[in-house]
Amino acid sequence: MSKKAENRQSDIYSQILSNGEVKVVDLANVHHVSMETIRTDLSTLENQGLIKKIHGGATLKDSYSEVSIEYKMTENASDKQLIAKKALEYIQDGSTIFLDPGSTTLALAKYLPLKKDLLVITNSLKIAQLVAETNHDLIFLGGKMLKKAKATTGSFTNNHLDSLHIDTCFMGCDGFMNMDGPTTFAFEEMEVKQHVLRNSTNKYLLADISKFHKTGTYKFANFSDFDCIFTTFLNNYERRIVEDVQKIVMAL
Repeated sequence: MSKKAENRQSDIYSQILSNGEVKVVDLANVHHVSMETIRTDLSTLENQGLIKKIHGGATLKDSYSEVSIEYKMTENASDKQLIAKKALEYIQDGSTIFLDPGSTTLALAKYLPLKKDLLVITNSLKIAQLVAETNHDLIFLGGKMLKKAKATTGSFTNNHLDSLHIDTCFMGCDGFMNMDGPTTFAFEEMEVKQHVLRNSTNKYLLADISKFHKTGTYKFANFSDFDCIFTTFLNNYERRIVEDVQKIVMAL
């Protein structure tokens, strides 16, 4: 698949997340391609389990369906880079941080070489692989690997977390539409996140705009539990959703 097609499909999926439903003819006009090309794009997204094709268009297949970390890395990629750069400013040299599994925290991990003498704790295989190539110290939490998330979970992971003190945790989520806190799709991930939050002094949530329009199955915290949320530009409605977070930082 060409990069142009991947970008177009990512844009189409973002439109479906925002609007709930799209029309083939409208997408063809916006992207300046044929309707047959759009139908092919929609078939690809449907095969990935992201959407459901309907007559003349497409809609979300299921707002509670989990997608792989590989796909999440392509979704709203530029916004995630902005959020990661802003969150980096809140990392103190010589501190102990936790990076939650997720595409935005993965983006943050790529900037860590700009910091000094960190101890990085994570249960994300992809983040651990990145940090292992830096000069920072690394604790990779063992446990049962969730294949889609590429993250370890379970009692071994949680017991290890309870023996650690974390200065600052950076948490991702699968969304929080119609919720009073962030969610995740897996019960095992919910448990790990709760152990992290209990053992962290500073608690930060990273969330691109798509998180305001979808949700997972299990809520793992209240917004009031977080010291700060890092996101991009929010309208008044979106600000109200996260108003219980102590501080909102918009990366522009």
